[in-house]
Amino acid sequence: MSKTSGSHAVKEFTKAPLTEEGLTETVQRITAGVDEFSVLNQPARAVLVAKVTEQWQQEFVSNFHIPEDLAKAGEAYAAIEQGDKYPSLSESAREAVLKRFDDRYGDGGPRLWPVLNGK
Repeated sequence: MSKTSGSHAVKEFTKAPLTEEGLTETVQRITAGVDEFSVLNQPARAVLVAKVTEQWQQEFVSNFHIPEDLAKAGEAYAAIEQGDKYPSLSESAREAVLKRFDDRYGDGGPRLWPVLNGK
């Protein structure tokens, strides 16, 4: 691949992966300079990693499904809050996901949700 076509390919790389595993794999490929990313220097690869990660997190937050079942929602909330689930999320993305739960069930998470605590 020529430098020109490689640069073009990187500029066209705007679609973040669909899954967290896909994000991890993509970040590893960019960081290692594999395939079309080989034409980028280290600072450019770091910028691209940040861009892809940010895009993935924005899409993840906006498409995140809040469970209908309250007990499952409480379990998911706790796992996300503790970082056991989706450990790659930035703190801001994690807070945005948890805010979506709070918007639906009430502020403070499952420890304070009135319907889980008999209120």
